[in-house]
Amino acid sequence: MRDASSRPFWAPFLLVAALLYGTSEATAQPSQVLPWRLDYAPGPDAPKNCPDKSYIKAALATKLKGHDPFTDDAPRFISVKLVLTPQRIEAHIEARDENGEVVDNHVTHAESWRCDQLADRTVFYLRDIIDPLVLPPPEADAVPSSSVPPASSPPSTPRPPAPLPSRPAAKPPMRSPWLPKLAASASAGAAWWSAPKTALSLAMGLEARWPRFSVGIEGYYDHAWELATQQDVTGERAALAALACFRQDLFSARGFARACLFGDVTLLLVDAQKIKLSDDDELVFDLGARLGGGFWLARYLGLELHGDVAYVPRRPAFVIDGEELWRAPRLTGAVRVGLVVPFDIR
Repeated sequence: MRDASSRPFWAPFLLVAALLYGTSEATAQPSQVLPWRLDYAPGPDAPKNCPDKSYIKAALATKLKGHDPFTDDAPRFISVKLVLTPQRIEAHIEARDENGEVVDNHVTHAESWRCDQLADRTVFYLRDIIDPLVLPPPEADAVPSSSVPPASSPPSTPRPPAPLPSRPAAKPPMRSPWLPKLAASASAGAAWWSAPKTALSLAMGLEARWPRFSVGIEGYYDHAWELATQQDVTGERAALAALACFRQDLFSARGFARACLFGDVTLLLVDAQKIKLSDDDELVFDLGARLGGGFWLARYLGLELHGDVAYVPRRPAFVIDGEELWRAPRLTGAVRVGLVVPFDIR
């Protein structure tokens, strides 16, 4: 029988090596936290200075101490869609688990020309989804080291139960992209050939606006002062028009350009010797086009300049005492500048 002294001298080293190997195997177990996939779509309407997907991933990795949580084949994914409105740009963030169920969603926004600010806010919400902040349990929930208090200590007064955590406030419903905004406008300028003389032109309108298109109505009033005739004659024009317009944002959505088609019904009046002659009133139907542009002074206030050209199919003529005083030309024009005030439909 072999005694302990005959045991090989290297046996203790084998035992230590086995223990170290088992510890390293346990440490090398892969993390059970699943990665995410990022679907980031700036969209065709987004300003050109909006950051791309690589910027979002790099900014988030910086906040996660260099860890990139995104892979292209992850079962869970987060979608970020940018939606441009006339006054601001929004980021719609939605997270879905491996079963396709929505587990989190946020909507954040910034001014239309501050896409950099929107990117920072988007990264903040992405970090909150991927690496949420876990608060430590309150002291009342901590288990004491000994359930038996010391004999000398008086009986402790039971603490009231900790209040239940309040439920997060319900998120407001997302605004449908098909719901338009309304915009009221008022402008003034000059009109040519719509009345017997260059006239002061006033206009007021109301439009329903989508991101690129709008439809609305406008009312016009043109007033031409005394004409160079033997009689004291003034001319007036009142019209109601229907417009359909296309709008394109410029300068990171701070400015915009507009092109419209319109048709109007016009009532022309001539006042001879300060007496309206009803036989001279004429209804005119015009078809026209508008080009213009504007600039947002503030979120709910814009400045707009536009020019109109209209075609007059039927040319009325005003005759006083058998003499033709004025005949409408085939084309009329106007230039106006004014203010635009958009507001949401709730």
